[in-house]
Amino acid sequence: MALLLTPEELEALTGRKRCKEQCAALDAMGVRWKVNASGALIVGRRHVEQVLCGEATNQAPETKRPKFEALQA
Repeated sequence: MALLLTPEELEALTGRKRCKEQCAALDAMGVRWKVNASGALIVGRRHVEQVLCGEATNQAPETKRPKFEALQA
């Protein structure tokens, strides 16, 4: 089986045909994606399986944000 999803599999997964809409759908599902040098959307098959099966993935730690409410004290 291929390392990356095919364009047809991406369309089936997202329910969208256009790259921009596919990216938005993937973001909503928590699926990481990249754009290759030719401008094509690429998604790793293993990561999609992990997300859809509820397995733990190596996600980047949540970015810390400043506590603006502390400035109003």
